[in-house]
Amino acid sequence: MTAPAPAASARTLFVAVVTPEGPAHEGPALDVVAPAFDGEVAFLPGHAPFLGLLGRGELRIRPPGAAAPLSFFLAGGVVQVQDDQVVLLAERAVPADALDPARARRDLEEALAQPAVGEAGLRVRAERVSAARAALRVAEARRPRGP
Repeated sequence: MTAPAPAASARTLFVAVVTPEGPAHEGPALDVVAPAFDGEVAFLPGHAPFLGLLGRGELRIRPPGAAAPLSFFLAGGVVQVQDDQVVLLAERAVPADALDPARARRDLEEALAQPAVGEAGLRVRAERVSAARAALRVAEARRPRGP
């Protein structure tokens, strides 16, 4: 008689979030939802090998036993999934609770006011506005609500 296979819920992923400054997070997770270049992408244990571009937005990592997922603002990079390991090489990763909504609003206002000359200038401003909007969404979504 063979031992029963472990339940799928008992399996976890190993997640590593790395930025140019160094590791932002490492640890086990039940699931990961990342901002992709063209939407969101989710990973569960047993996911097929995957390589994709990261976008700007909220990264959610659900550790085993946690009441709520860990949340990060992520800006650009790549994600690789293989053998239940999720590696996110991000241009920027900031814990959501470290984001200040007022500061994020000011960053957006500054980005919108930035003069843009020529096609390259317009592209730079559009990238800055997009990043500021995404950071503001994450900051506001994770801020504590009143009674």
